[in-house]
Amino acid sequence: MSTKLLLPLFIAAVLSGTKVNAQEFTLAQAKEFALINHYQALNAELDLKIAKKKIWETTAIGLPQITGGASYRNALDLEFDFPDEALMQPGNEFLALFGADNITQGQLNVSQLLFDGTYIVGLKAAKTYQQLSQDQKEKTANDVKVSVSTAYHLVLVARENLKIVTESYANMEKIADETASFVAQGLLDETELDQLKLSLTRLKNSKLNAERSEKIALAMLKLNMGYEQEKELLLKDSLTGIIVETGIEALLTQDFSSSSNLDLQVLSTQRQLAKLDMQRYKMQRLPSLAAFYSGTATAYQLEFDWYKDATWLTAQNVGISLNIPIFSSGMQGAKIQQARLELEKVDNSIAHFEKAIKIQFNNALNDLTTKIEERANAKKSLVIAQKIYDRTVIKHKEGMASSLELSQIENQLLQAQGSYINAIFAMLNAKVELDKLQNKL
Repeated sequence: MSTKLLLPLFIAAVLSGTKVNAQEFTLAQAKEFALINHYQALNAELDLKIAKKKIWETTAIGLPQITGGASYRNALDLEFDFPDEALMQPGNEFLALFGADNITQGQLNVSQLLFDGTYIVGLKAAKTYQQLSQDQKEKTANDVKVSVSTAYHLVLVARENLKIVTESYANMEKIADETASFVAQGLLDETELDQLKLSLTRLKNSKLNAERSEKIALAMLKLNMGYEQEKELLLKDSLTGIIVETGIEALLTQDFSSSSNLDLQVLSTQRQLAKLDMQRYKMQRLPSLAAFYSGTATAYQLEFDWYKDATWLTAQNVGISLNIPIFSSGMQGAKIQQARLELEKVDNSIAHFEKAIKIQFNNALNDLTTKIEERANAKKSLVIAQKIYDRTVIKHKEGMASSLELSQIENQLLQAQGSYINAIFAMLNAKVELDKLQNKL
C-alpha cells in the first residue's frame, strides 16, 4: 500500500480516537448481549451444567464400582520367631506367614448394584433437577432482560431530558443577548436582563444535573449488560422508535396465559421434586441387592528385596449381598409423612400463585392503560405549553411581556416537557412489567 493511501487511514484512526472500540446496540441486541455477558446469566448457565453433571453422578451409582489398594508393613517384634534356615526351606509357605518380617498386600474390590428403589427414583430426581435449573435459567434471563430494558429506557430518557435542557439554555441565552443589546441602547431596564441571567443560571445547573444523570444511567446500562465501563456504548434505538416498534396499544387486548409464566414453571418443577422425594422414602422400605468381587495378593519376605524371593498367597471372593429393611421404629414412616406434608405445601403455593398471578396481570394491564392515557394527556399539555411559550417569546421581543413572565413560562414549558418524557418512561416500564409476567421480553 502506498504512502498516499496510508496517511488518510492514519489520520482517520487518530480522529476517531475512542470510537474504535465503540459498539452500537438496539434494545434487542443489548438484551442478547446481556444474556451472554451478565454475571447472573453466566451463573445460571453454570448451574445448568452442574445439573447435567449431577445426572451422571447419580447414574454412576448404579454402574460398576472398582477400588484398589495396597499396603506394606514391617513386623518389628514377631509373636512367633523361627530360625531363618527353616523359613528359607522349600515348602515352608505356612511358616512364612508367621516368620516373615516384610508383608506387602494388594487388593481389588468390584461391586455392582443390581436393584435399589431409591436409585431409580434418584435418576428421575436428577433429571427433574436439571429441568429446574433450566427453568431457573430462563427466569434469570427474563430478569436480566427486564433490568436491561429499564436501564436502556432510562438512558434514552436522560438523553432526551439533556437535549431539552440544552436547547432551552441556548434559546434563553439568545434571548438574553438580544435583551442585553436593548438594555445597552436604553430601550429596556437592566432588571429585565438580570431576570434572564437568573434563568440562565438555573438552566445551567439543570443542564449539569442532566449530564450527570445521563452518565449514571449509561453506567448502569453497561453494568446490567455486562459491558466494560471503559468502552464506549452507543444506543441505536430512540424513545419514539421503541414505542412505534412495540405497538403498545395492541397489548391491551391480550389474554393472560399462566402456562408461559416462568415463576409458575419453577413452582411446578419444584412440585415434581417434592413428589419424587416422597417416593424416595417409600422405596427405602424395599430390599436392595448388590453383587461383589474381591481379590487379594499378599507377599511375605524375610528381607525386602523387591519381591525376588517372596512367598505369594492369593485369595478371591465373589458373592451377592441383600439388605432387607425390617424395623425402624417408625422413622421411615415419619420421613414419608414429612415429605407428603412438604408436597402439600408446594401445592398450596401453586394454588395461591395461580390466583395471584392473574391479579398481577390485570393490575399490570390496568397500569399500562393508565400510563398510555397519562402519556396522551402529557403530550397535549406539552403542545399547549409550547404554544404559550412561543407567543410569550414574541411578546417579549415586542416589549409586551416581561423577562419574569418569560422565565415563568419557560419554566412551565420545561415542566411539561419533563412530564411528557417521564410519562413515556413510565409507559415503557409498565409494558416491560406486563411482558415479564408472560415471558415475552
